[in-house]
Amino acid sequence: MAWAVLLLASGDETTAEDMAGRDRYSSRMRAWLRDHPLLEYAPRLRDRAETEEFDVHPSELGRILDRPDVLATGISAGEVVGLLGPASAVEVYAPAAHRHAIVAEHALEPGSGPARVRWMGDEVWPLLDRGRDRRAPRAAILVDLLESDEPRARREAARALVP
Repeated sequence: MAWAVLLLASGDETTAEDMAGRDRYSSRMRAWLRDHPLLEYAPRLRDRAETEEFDVHPSELGRILDRPDVLATGISAGEVVGLLGPASAVEVYAPAAHRHAIVAEHALEPGSGPARVRWMGDEVWPLLDRGRDRRAPRAAILVDLLESDEPRARREAARALVP
């Protein structure tokens, strides 16, 4: 349901409907979004993915973003709110089934380093990985920026979420 709400908030009604499934869930998704502003209720959408932070060599950050099985989000997609310039960290969504391969190929070590991976359910991935410009849906990026360590990123995301 979290992804359906984020897709609907991003303007992708078709994929949101596919994600929500039956008509009953579709109407619940619309009602929830109507009654719960994302800025206030973003923490309730935490079930969209399991977040893990890693230490990694800086040369791997760009390689992680270039993978075909990740979608940039948060600080890695900050241009949606005007955050420009090179980031010293990477933040992506990836399917949980790819965790082992991603960790091994990029020598990721659990820690509090510059790589944040949001592992999402494998059943959700095919609906999100539909030719978007290798970025997560806009509302997901904004909600992720609200959790950023950078005050400017949080402030710009909050500003973008105000109707």
